[in-house]
Amino acid sequence: MKSTAVLAVVGIAPVVHHTSQDWRDRLALRIVKFKRIFADKFFAGRYSHRAVVLETVAAVPGMVGELLQHLKALRHIRDDQGWIKELIEEADNERMHLITFIQIAQPSKFERFLIAAT
Repeated sequence: MKSTAVLAVVGIAPVVHHTSQDWRDRLALRIVKFKRIFADKFFAGRYSHRAVVLETVAAVPGMVGELLQHLKALRHIRDDQGWIKELIEEADNERMHLITFIQIAQPSKFERFLIAAT
């Protein structure tokens, strides 16, 4: 049984590419595809090294969201209803993934520099 058939049975739709709505969507897609060329060339078949870079970037939304939620709670002088803790835990989870992949990949000094620059 194919994976899409299994997904259909449990009621989960497979992820499909979002079609571009306007010029901003098309520009963003072109930029991402252009940058992906360099990542594909640099990492080639070293998927664990690519995972290190991706996990580095994955922690950013949680930390930014936590900061914005914290500032909003301070600005309105009210409780955040646990969102700050939740977002910090998500960022910490991504940090643990990063540490795991660093142990697996053992990136070089240059790759560590690229991670820091990212």
